[in-house]
Amino acid sequence: MTPFLVSVFERLTISNLIKECFGSEFLDVNRKDQVDYIFRYLRDLGAQTVLLEFEYLDKDYLEDYSKFYVRRFSSRGHKCARLHFFRGEWKHFQIEACLGKGGPDTELEKLRKDYLGFTVIKPLPKTVIGKTCLKLYEDLNGADQKVALKRPYFANLFGIELKIESIAFQEQDKVTSACAATSIWSALHALQWRDVREIPSCSEITTNAINFIPGSSNSFPSRELTNKQILRALDVERLRHHSHSLRNTPQDEAIAIIQCYIRSGLPLIIGVEVYTIEPEATPMRQAGHALTIVGFDLSSRGPYLYVHDDRLGPFARARFVPINAVKEDADQPDDKKTKYQIEGLEQEWGLLLQKKTDDGDWIEPHELLVPETLFAVTDKKARLSIELVLNTCKLIQKVYRSGAQQLAEIQARTTHSSSQNVDTADFALEFDVTLMEVTQIKKEVLGNVLPVETNIPDSLTPAQRNRSVFLTKGLARFQWVARFTLGGNPVFLMLVDATDIPQGDAVSVIYIQDHKNMQGFMSAIWGSKADSLEGRERNSFFQSFLRRVRPAEKTLHLHLDECYGEPRAPNRLKREEVKDDEVVSNKGRRAFYEAVDEPLDDLFPKLATSEEAYMIWVIDHEGTLIIGEEVDKTGHPTLTDFKPARIGGELRKDAKGWFINSQSGRYSGNYQNVNTLLNNALKRFEAIFYLSRDDLRAIPWEL
Repeated sequence: MTPFLVSVFERLTISNLIKECFGSEFLDVNRKDQVDYIFRYLRDLGAQTVLLEFEYLDKDYLEDYSKFYVRRFSSRGHKCARLHFFRGEWKHFQIEACLGKGGPDTELEKLRKDYLGFTVIKPLPKTVIGKTCLKLYEDLNGADQKVALKRPYFANLFGIELKIESIAFQEQDKVTSACAATSIWSALHALQWRDVREIPSCSEITTNAINFIPGSSNSFPSRELTNKQILRALDVERLRHHSHSLRNTPQDEAIAIIQCYIRSGLPLIIGVEVYTIEPEATPMRQAGHALTIVGFDLSSRGPYLYVHDDRLGPFARARFVPINAVKEDADQPDDKKTKYQIEGLEQEWGLLLQKKTDDGDWIEPHELLVPETLFAVTDKKARLSIELVLNTCKLIQKVYRSGAQQLAEIQARTTHSSSQNVDTADFALEFDVTLMEVTQIKKEVLGNVLPVETNIPDSLTPAQRNRSVFLTKGLARFQWVARFTLGGNPVFLMLVDATDIPQGDAVSVIYIQDHKNMQGFMSAIWGSKADSLEGRERNSFFQSFLRRVRPAEKTLHLHLDECYGEPRAPNRLKREEVKDDEVVSNKGRRAFYEAVDEPLDDLFPKLATSEEAYMIWVIDHEGTLIIGEEVDKTGHPTLTDFKPARIGGELRKDAKGWFINSQSGRYSGNYQNVNTLLNNALKRFEAIFYLSRDDLRAIPWEL
């Protein structure tokens, strides 16, 4: 028998090819909703050719087969088949030519470019649609308001490596898994860091879910999983789940939560109640169901969610609709009208899954999904859920707008202009939140172009120094990153430690992107008189935020850093400075903590009689001035026992008097603003050796 068949992409052709795989009934296949959906999805992508690969070993089905189907009397074996879909017209002889010629053939490259994905066909009577990976619609990631998760998948077709970016989907196998297990399976595929080969099959997920749960048994066929069993399955995979109840949760709040997780590259499992919709009839509840959220559309035609629904297909579009909110009224805008009134249900929004006809027209919806719960799937270390972060951002937004409005009104009164002319658009502080690894955040910040600043005496501008401090700060691996903008321009990033606890001081750091706008922002925050700030930390990290943006108090070490440089390690050690495997200590060194009542001529008489003689000095990390003699080429590190210190140099005397320089390559060479630090060090010398103050000067040294 030929190992593959090639046919024109048509609806009936697909059903017939599936039937040919394992002898399924054509009628059973042709009526499947999943086959309808896959056909219409691929038709929209421009599919023209379908190739049937007769023998294919699928890892997931092998697991299910070994756990259950191997003992089935009428088993059709462990081998699957696979359908491959291509854009463009391909003939059987052209595929054979690609295989026969091999190498970097142009036809082979064209075949790869035309690839639209694959569907595994399982050797089962009815639930035949196995792992399916289809190319995303071109516009699914076309804008900031339209995002879908994806990852690369590789399909080896007789040695031809084909690549597709998607999230795997499969039909629920009603024997070895429930819809929740299939949703978990798709969610695991959506986690970029998970190796596809390590993702368990649906039967394994079901086994993990029902083990260790009272009243469960490790057996098939399975029933639908409870919420507790879903979470158990995630626990076994060593994943963290963030649970959110969607009952009575406003639609905008639910969208904000979903948006944050999807932008973070994290899938969600949504539990819903399914209601049938019939003309002129009250929606009737059918059953509970679970879907995987893999994207959203918040553009002008939305809002929509993109979901993997095992009853339908991948990247199915779910439309938000109001329910029980207001009755349909001709005077109401379209998005406020509703036909869906469900007695005893307080939820105000739901989701509609719509199908298309073979002609591409939308069919009137027949099901309403009422949301119940939401589970975000993430790394086990990301313990902090999104709600507190969003609450914090909303509170920052509210306080800023209040303060900015009050400042504008005060300014209007002082300039005798009307407060009614205040444009509230000027207070448009917006934010978005994503979960990121700290390495990603720092890479992004390092790659940002900073504004050019002129007339800055030091080599690093304040913005550059701010970035250097941020990049060298130790942070937890996972951070919720809130990006705040004013008028669309970035102002600052707020990082919240996702590994912290709700009661913690979780705001890690504030990274300022625009210092000028940040000053105006803080003026509004501190000037806000709308309510007292007391108690605003409840259900948020607002007080933690205020602590991070409050100007740092002047401390001794901060003063020393500014005056004499931050402590630096000496950049090398000379051979002469090590004896008996220990750093040589300068025995004659003297530490000066405060002013002394002796002139320099009395303290260092050798230097007073010879212009060639000199002493070496350094300011250590505690701010102590240490002076010693360089003996046998042992230099500045022997003053500090090779510990970190600040600026250092030489003390000499010439015909004009006493002077210091910064000639310590191993300490002073670590600063680019060395002359500024040297002038500050001179003031320290003048304060300590006050009897020689008028005879002291500093001579810059070019490194």
